Amino acid sequence: MKKLLLTLFNVILCLVALAQNNGTVRGIVTDKDSKETLIGATVTLKNEKKTFKLAVSTGLDGSYVFKNVPAGKYEVEAKFVAYKDEDKDFDLKAGETKIISLQIESKSSSLDEVKISGKSDEGGDYKSRSIERKSDQVLNAVSARAIEISPDLTIANVTQRVSGVSIERSNNGEGQYAIIRGMDKRYNYTLVNGVKIPSPDNKNRYVPLDIFPADIVDRMEVYKSLTPNLEGDAIGGGINLVLKDAPDRLTIRANAAVGLAGTFAVKNNFTAFDHAGSAGLSPRISNGSNYTANISDFSNGGFNYQTRHTPVSTVLGFSIGGRSANKKFGALAAASYQNTFRGTSTIFYDTDVDRDTNEPALKSVQSRRYSIQQERTGLHTRLDYKFNKENKIDLYASYMNLAQNEFRFQSDTTLNLGRVGVGTGRVTNTYRSTRTVQQIFSANLHGEHKLADKLEMNWSAVYAKATANQPDQAILTIVTGRTAILDAAGNKIGSAQNPALFNSTGAAQSHIWAKNADEDKTGFLNFIYKPKIGDTKVEFSVGGMYRDKRRTSNYDDYSLKLSGSTTQVYDGNINNNTFMVQTVGGSLNDPLNYTFNEKIAAGYAQFKFTLGKLQTLGGVRYENTRQDWVTSAKVDQTVGAIGSNKYADLLPSLNFKYALGDKQNLRLSYYSAISRPGFYELIPHTGGNPDADYQELGNPKLKRITSDNYDLRYEFFPKQLDQLLVGVFYKDIKNPIEYALVNQATSIFYTAGNFGNASNYGFEMDFTKYISKFGFRANYTFTDSKITTPKTVLYRDPVTTSYTQRTEEQTRPLQGQSKHIGNLSLLFKDAVSGLDAQLAAVYTGARIYTVSPFLDNDVWQKGTVTLDLSAEQKITKSFSVYIKINNLLNTPSELEIRRPYKITTATVNQDVANQTIGENVFIRKDEYQQFYLLGLRYKL
Repeated sequence: MKKLLLTLFNVILCLVALAQNNGTVRGIVTDKDSKETLIGATVTLKNEKKTFKLAVSTGLDGSYVFKNVPAGKYEVEAKFVAYKDEDKDFDLKAGETKIISLQIESKSSSLDEVKISGKSDEGGDYKSRSIERKSDQVLNAVSARAIEISPDLTIANVTQRVSGVSIERSNNGEGQYAIIRGMDKRYNYTLVNGVKIPSPDNKNRYVPLDIFPADIVDRMEVYKSLTPNLEGDAIGGGINLVLKDAPDRLTIRANAAVGLAGTFAVKNNFTAFDHAGSAGLSPRISNGSNYTANISDFSNGGFNYQTRHTPVSTVLGFSIGGRSANKKFGALAAASYQNTFRGTSTIFYDTDVDRDTNEPALKSVQSRRYSIQQERTGLHTRLDYKFNKENKIDLYASYMNLAQNEFRFQSDTTLNLGRVGVGTGRVTNTYRSTRTVQQIFSANLHGEHKLADKLEMNWSAVYAKATANQPDQAILTIVTGRTAILDAAGNKIGSAQNPALFNSTGAAQSHIWAKNADEDKTGFLNFIYKPKIGDTKVEFSVGGMYRDKRRTSNYDDYSLKLSGSTTQVYDGNINNNTFMVQTVGGSLNDPLNYTFNEKIAAGYAQFKFTLGKLQTLGGVRYENTRQDWVTSAKVDQTVGAIGSNKYADLLPSLNFKYALGDKQNLRLSYYSAISRPGFYELIPHTGGNPDADYQELGNPKLKRITSDNYDLRYEFFPKQLDQLLVGVFYKDIKNPIEYALVNQATSIFYTAGNFGNASNYGFEMDFTKYISKFGFRANYTFTDSKITTPKTVLYRDPVTTSYTQRTEEQTRPLQGQSKHIGNLSLLFKDAVSGLDAQLAAVYTGARIYTVSPFLDNDVWQKGTVTLDLSAEQKITKSFSVYIKINNLLNTPSELEIRRPYKITTATVNQDVANQTIGENVFIRKDEYQQFYLLGLRYKL
């Protein structure tokens, strides 16, 4: 044993001595002209006698390292696609660390061509960093490659990775709308290839971003300031989706994946319904306005349920593109299909306000269970032809389709009616089956022409149409509950289950049809003149846009009541019950049946020049808006049934970019912007949202919102993918639109109105750093906004003892604005093994979810931390496997009212779960579970 230990000791001593005698060779490989680091270059080390040879790839920061290299004479050589080989000879002494950096020269004479040919595609991270650095405005960009290896399946989820952007989620937990710098979705717009697209949303202008599959996008840009050549209705900012372009060589890509929701292991946890037999159009639309609906017009398919395991999700994608031999003609076609299944469970407390104290008062507790299937299809085609260096045209066409089947079961237990302690009270069970199909089609014919040596022209002709169809939303209402059994003294000794009866005091069934279309016809024409004034190159741009928008909406709500016995029991099979049509005419005179026309004419003048290190871009934009609408409401009974608006806006902007060095910029910008009210808000409708606590009321007198916006940002790009962005912003907002209660005759309505002024300011930081194979990405945004609006206070008059109310002003943040949001991602990339991985965390601070009409009763969404994971492993030259896991922590969404929960003599029977005396009033909790995706990707 002693001999063995002595031998091991001697071996260790020899290894230590050998290591001390060996040296280290390290360095960085860069582009000789641009000085940018090159990722994935092959570096080979060999000695003079060719007996020693090692090879590595440069890391994410362009660095390489060889350790434990014996002393001697060596040659180090660097190779990279589309670059000339470069080598250096050197001597390495024992124990020495030698730094050998290599600058390699592109085979192409054009630096721009180098940047493209030297990368795998236009959608690389370096291209996005370059766009951020060279842009004329304040923006952030996310590359196709970053999207591809991220945990995200939709563009909506991708946006949350960008500094200053948070998301609003739908019922299945997926992101749906982007909130930029605390500005709610109404303040932002969505562009496809720089052109604004219409929205399929049935109420608003903003586009639901979950309709876009992430894998058809070449790059996503988030605009945080505007220039005069951009449309001016983006106070918060804009999201520009740059779709994939035709590659220089034949390129084929495909991917296929299967996914599982976290609820998969739970038996009978997903409920589907039969929508095939439901009519696509309401009886009134199908048969004419004078048609009297009968029971045969209504299918029971929406009430025929099948409960099973949560099905397996599927994801498919394919793209092919290339150019002709002479490079003049290019074509690309891409398709994406996603069929996902998710389940969500919810606990929700419906609240009112105590008329004595203005404190929150619980009305009922609702248990909700959602089963949601989403079929998402994306098609994209691009054709382009280059006649010569002076003339080219291209045609973009895209089609997006999101079909969603949502089943919701809701059990609503009243906390007042018939309740004598826990386990008693009236229960209303609601079964709701909703199929919604949203579609966006867009086609853009674009041309670029050089008319003279210093004069250029470009033009676009765009047609776009967005539709949303909700055919036959079927709602079934059942009443049951448990009645207390009392002893002779009136004490509860038990309870008895009541039968499940159809609602006999109102509608037993409801069938709602809602369909809307938003059609845009748009033309753009721009001229760019580039003279030289003295020694300064100047760029003058003038242009115009005209858009003709037509929005149509059809809405019908039919109620069915019991026929025959009014005490029919529901046994799970609706075919055993009988009904008759209560509202036989639908909603003929509802204002939500309308046609809305909007014509926007815009022109701009813009200049751009650079003096020394300072680039200046400024100008002014003019937008003229004309709107008119006609509803089906009776003109003599509804104010605003027919209406019109017109207004004009002059929107100046000025952007400075000062180059502190080759890799540093300082930006200062100002722009003026507007936000137009939504169509739904202007139409004088009543109702339209069956889940609302108060009936909604349209406001034809709404004004547009205006804002002056300021930005200051410092930018540092030390290496190819590294960056540091630090900035501050301020927005001065006039006539912001918020919701409040109004009294009209004997009714109270919840309506949109303009409320004075608001401000929004904040700080942003975005940091990315790569060290060899490891990367670190983090961003943080602080935002603070203030708006003052009137709120209602309910109280009992101490003199008359009667109930009354008063109005007080309340200052609060803008709806949807989180004071703190942040991202942290840990990255790993190994070019040799072909492994890409990232762990991404997102923090979203507390924000107002719903603005209450009552003082200090706003509903807040609590802060959340979500954690996602993704990884991709290359298995051959063309194939790789990948995995995406969302919501690792099973983070719920929770709502609360920031007032302490109290139990009084009037609410003693409301002793329920989730509420803690003295803590904030609990309102809602949604649990989404994890989602797992495993796929195979192919690239040629």
